Amino acid sequence: MGSSMQESKPKMTRVLALHGYGTSGEIFRSQTAAFRLKLPKETYTFTFPNAPLPSAPTVGVDSIWNQTPKFYAWWPAQSSNTSEIRASHDHLEEILASEKEPFDLVMGFSQGCSLIMSYILYRYQEHVLTRPPGEKFELPFKGVMFICGGPSLPVLQDLGVKVSVRAWDVNNATAALLHKRTEKLKFKADNPDTIKRGEGLWDEVGDLLHDPTSKRKVDPRDVFGLDFTDQNMRKAVGELGEIVPTVHVYGGRDPRWPASVQLAQLFEGGMNERFDHGGGHELPRTTECSVRMAELMEKLRRRVEGLEGEELRN
Repeated sequence: MGSSMQESKPKMTRVLALHGYGTSGEIFRSQTAAFRLKLPKETYTFTFPNAPLPSAPTVGVDSIWNQTPKFYAWWPAQSSNTSEIRASHDHLEEILASEKEPFDLVMGFSQGCSLIMSYILYRYQEHVLTRPPGEKFELPFKGVMFICGGPSLPVLQDLGVKVSVRAWDVNNATAALLHKRTEKLKFKADNPDTIKRGEGLWDEVGDLLHDPTSKRKVDPRDVFGLDFTDQNMRKAVGELGEIVPTVHVYGGRDPRWPASVQLAQLFEGGMNERFDHGGGHELPRTTECSVRMAELMEKLRRRVEGLEGEELRN
């Protein structure tokens, strides 16, 4: 007939990327560039919004990205006020609703992970309290990649979970250690002549609250003070692990590693891929780590789109 069939382009996977405290969307774009370059071409599109609150830069960031004029936070640093955390959900809802097409995946770093975790848990609680039993729980996205994240203990407590003294002690101690490490980063960035060849920011492990070389399996009854078998924890978390496919990327030398393990345990039950890149509270940029992170995002994409059996795109 003379007419020709036009080959349709494959669907682009839309990813919402939520930065950490005291940085910005543009900084997160730069931080994730290495692994995004390893993803199949013409498969993903990323959106990097800024958080709603102007903030001071997180320690050391302004020494590295000194051309960035503004820094942002989803809520004030170390806030235990759940109303401030829930206010950030309103901004997240605005971002999700502003796009013509829904996001397929959400990716967060540090405070961005806490934002995603708290949003999912509060939305799940609302579903349980207001929807008929048996009705399917749905989110405006299909899967999550958490990078150097952790659960918000005030949010868990607000949802009725008993947060032990030990869990609070671990949280406070690891936060203080991370601050100590980033202060060292800032000093070295501002005084490059003090940097010794082969010296790494995350080399010091003697004061960590965990053994970065340990392969011991996590006991769900005591994940650094959180009991994931407790009735109130099970009520708050439900079967989210089976509902929300997740990937968890963290570093064994990160002082906040215990929080990342707690967050991963929160979503145990379904697709719960974990990758310890061996570094600190950072996005690794080595080729090996970048390739592995890209592989895990591809696995997550195929899972949420029901394409586990497809061949990898080049």
